[in-house]
Amino acid sequence: MCRFTAGMFGYRNFVYTLILLALLAFAALRPTHLHAEFDNDNRTWQTLGINFYEDDNWRVKAAAQTRLFDDSKFLGVWLVAPTVEYKFHENLDIGGTYLLEDVRAEAGDDYIRLHIFWLHMSPHWNLNEKTRFSMRHLAGYRAIESYDNYWISRHMFGLDRKLTDCGRLVGAGIDTEVFYNYETSRICENRFRPIKLTFSLTERAKLQLYFMLQSKRFGKSSSWENAYVFGQTIGFKF
Repeated sequence: MCRFTAGMFGYRNFVYTLILLALLAFAALRPTHLHAEFDNDNRTWQTLGINFYEDDNWRVKAAAQTRLFDDSKFLGVWLVAPTVEYKFHENLDIGGTYLLEDVRAEAGDDYIRLHIFWLHMSPHWNLNEKTRFSMRHLAGYRAIESYDNYWISRHMFGLDRKLTDCGRLVGAGIDTEVFYNYETSRICENRFRPIKLTFSLTERAKLQLYFMLQSKRFGKSSSWENAYVFGQTIGFKF
């Protein structure tokens, strides 16, 4: 009976993975045209994260993401990002990520391809049994098709709390992430998530829902533009 249950659990995980990949492919392949502006746009981001391997020292994982723009009517960005992390200290992880990203041009159906190589360190501390403060600092070289390449860094600060006796709801948190462009020598973007909620789907799968205020400064402009993002992340751990 235990063997049968374990087999069914593995089969369900496999089916769920296929369904999620099919949804990502559908979003990526549907024919749409770009007419969006960033300021005051309502967007949705869909992420699938898979933790392939983890032991006391190493973690190997990958993520795939699609971003829908123009009131979530068309695919504006898709990306994949494999990551390797080393648990350098009980309060510090270090790692590297290669990110392949296609961004829709401002007009038409063409995409601009980005290759980004990130090195990152992630300090974290448990403030008590249920509350965790974490940071993530990334330095990356952004290589953009037909454009000048440049260095950029990202700095995230977050607070997360485990929840008990709330059914499927197992966590809540808040974070903000600042982007610094070394070519223009200024902060160019901020991603503020005032609320993120984590739900347990199965023993190995979780769903996170969040709202994000994404603020950007384009070109040499000193004014900020804002987009409103509703995000969903499904994570699997094998």
